Amino acid sequence: MTCRKTDGRVLKSVPGAVRTSRVGRRFAALQEQLAGHEKECRAAVESWLLGGVPIPARLLARIWPDPSWRTGLRHLVVRAGGRAGLLQEVSEDGRARIRELDGAPYEPPVGSPVTLVHPALLDDPAAWQRLLEEHGGTQAVEQLSRSVHRQREGNDPAATGIGVEADEDSGQYWSTRSRAAEHGFGVRGGFAVLRITERGVTLEARCRLGSGEPGAPAEPGRLMWVDEAERPVPLGEVGPVAWSEGRRMAELVYGAPARRGAEDR
Repeated sequence: MTCRKTDGRVLKSVPGAVRTSRVGRRFAALQEQLAGHEKECRAAVESWLLGGVPIPARLLARIWPDPSWRTGLRHLVVRAGGRAGLLQEVSEDGRARIRELDGAPYEPPVGSPVTLVHPALLDDPAAWQRLLEEHGGTQAVEQLSRSVHRQREGNDPAATGIGVEADEDSGQYWSTRSRAAEHGFGVRGGFAVLRITERGVTLEARCRLGSGEPGAPAEPGRLMWVDEAERPVPLGEVGPVAWSEGRRMAELVYGAPARRGAEDR
């Protein structure tokens, strides 16, 4: 919130009388409401990125005029009409306009749904990042700058989890719990949790936080994936998006990469 004098000059701070006035309180409440709406929009867009679910053209047309939705979606790499590109605009009838990797514009047929592409599924995320920068675009939702982790040789495909290593400053259980919540992960039963839908299959990545006893160490332990029936999923059956997001969650919670190799069992 800012205030101007009658001559148009902007004041360095909002006078107390204005801030506590009826109009000031209403304006502050409106600011809070808009900030909450923007946060909700970005969270929804990120869930679409993790879900891989096509966004219907009719829905895209309805939400695009809203600045919060538009800011969250614009410049993301999407697939529409069988092609990939940076999402530029959406018309009133839901037709998306994208920019392909060679810089050429493309408009899919009217009614084509749009699918947000997770960076783990891109062959060359750096090339898309260069295209984004060349055209002066920025992404409000982390996609091309998102850390990507890929499975490497050395993991036992039959194993149902990997070890997680914490850095020296990872702190107590309550610190890791707070860090998990801060990054938007769920916390349940001593685990940070995240649901990912990939190729129509939903998995939940779970990163152990510890016992939860006051003053107890975080006890870094396991990163695992379970299916909707709560069955542990072998590493060989974990898709690239679920793997990448599970590893990313572990690093954000603990501040150190998950281990692999001999301890991945």
